[in-house]
Order: sequence, then C-alpha cells, then structure tokens
Amino acid sequence: MDEILTAGEVAELLQIHPRTVYKLVKDGSIPGRKFGGGWRFSRSEIVAMVSPPGNTPPPGKMHTEER
Repeated sequence: MDEILTAGEVAELLQIHPRTVYKLVKDGSIPGRKFGGGWRFSRSEIVAMVSPPGNTPPPGKMHTEER
C-alpha cells in the first residue's frame, strides 16, 4: 500500500514551504486529495512527479547501498 503524506510532509520531501504545497495543489501542479479539513498526498505520485523520466526504480525493487 502506498504511503499517504500530509502537506507538511510533502513540504519536507520537496524542501519547500508548506504554503507553497497548498498553492501548487490548488493550481493542479501536484496531485492531492482533500479529506475532511486537510489535504493528503500519495508519496509515490509526488516522487514520480519530481523524478526524471526513466529514472524511477522498477516496482518491487528497492535500492540498497552496499557497505
């Protein structure tokens, strides 16, 4: 199941101010859904939106770092 983020968590992920998240979602620039009194965002949709094309890992495969 996909992780659901709040506007504050999206702001941290994108390194922008939370008010900017609200402006972007209202403009339709980022995908989000209004639930009750707040906005919720799919982590995978946000990551896909900011990732360069062809640079996302295949589903089910996680990147691990060798030490």
